Amino acid sequence: MKSADRVIALMTIYFFTFSVQASETKAGFSLPEDVSEVSLKFQSIRNLIVLPVVINDSIQVNLILDTGCRNLVLFGKRFQKLFQTAPNQNVQFSGLGDGNPIHGKLSLNNKVSIKAVIGEKIPIVIVPEKNLFSTYANIHGVIGYDIFIKFEIELDPSQQVITFRPAATSELSNDYEKIPLTIEDSRPLIKSLVFFTNSDGLPCDLMLDTGSSLGLLMKTTDLKNFPGGNREILGRGLNGNVLGIETIALKLILHTFEISAITAGITHSAWHNYASVGMEVMKDYTIVLNYCKAYAGFKKNI
Repeated sequence: MKSADRVIALMTIYFFTFSVQASETKAGFSLPEDVSEVSLKFQSIRNLIVLPVVINDSIQVNLILDTGCRNLVLFGKRFQKLFQTAPNQNVQFSGLGDGNPIHGKLSLNNKVSIKAVIGEKIPIVIVPEKNLFSTYANIHGVIGYDIFIKFEIELDPSQQVITFRPAATSELSNDYEKIPLTIEDSRPLIKSLVFFTNSDGLPCDLMLDTGSSLGLLMKTTDLKNFPGGNREILGRGLNGNVLGIETIALKLILHTFEISAITAGITHSAWHNYASVGMEVMKDYTIVLNYCKAYAGFKKNI
C-alpha cells in the first residue's frame, strides 16, 4: 500500500455504548410511499463512498458510508454551535489503532436527508476535539447502521452510484451471487475461509467493511498462524496508526463465492480474532446489502 493511501485507510469498527428510543413511532429512515427506489451519484475518496447529506434542512455535510459505525457521527468544532446536545449524554467509543477512546456529545431528534431518503428523529454524535478527516476537504463524518437497517442498499463503485430500496420488500436479482449475512453488534458478517497457503483455509466471521480502504485485514491473538514479515503502518484508524504485516492472501471464500489474490494486513490483538474486507476489494464488485433479509449479493464489475 502506498503511503498516501494510509491516511484514511481505516474508519471503522466502533460501537456506541448508549441506546436511544424515540418517543414517537415515526423514527428512522424511509422513502416516500410513492417511491420504490432512489439512486444517486456518490463521491469516492480512496475507494470510500462519500454521500451528500443535509441535516435539519440547512446543514450540508459529506459522510462516509461505514458498515462499522452504528450512528451518524460528525467531527469538528464548528458542529458544537450548530446542534443542541443532551447535557448528560456523553458518548465514548473506540476504533482501530493505538490511542485513547474518542469522546463526543449526543444530539437527538435530527432530520437527515439523502436526496429522497429521509430520516426523522436521528441521533447524531458530535466529536469537537478531533477531526479524523482534516486532511481531506469537505469530509465531515460517517453514517452507518441507522440507514443499512432500513434499506436494501446497492453499491456500484464502477459507476459511483448507490441505490436505496425498502429492505422488507426487495428481492435480489439472479445476476448476483447470494451470500447469507449475520448481523452482529450492527456489523454485517459472512462465514468465510481465508487461504494464505495451499493448506486448509482459516475459518472466520468476515465483516464487509465499507469504512475501510484496505483489502483484507486480519486481527489475531497469535501471529504465528500467519506469514511473517516486517511490521509497518497498515493504515490509520479512529484511535491512531494500525501496525502490522502486509502480505497476500491466496484466496478468500465468502460462503461459495471466491476472490483470489488479495492484499492482506495482519495485526496483533491481545483480546480477540477479527477479520474484515474493505473497499480495496469491494470496489471491483457491485454489492447489495440487505440486513433485514440477511443477505449480500456480489456481482463482478466488467
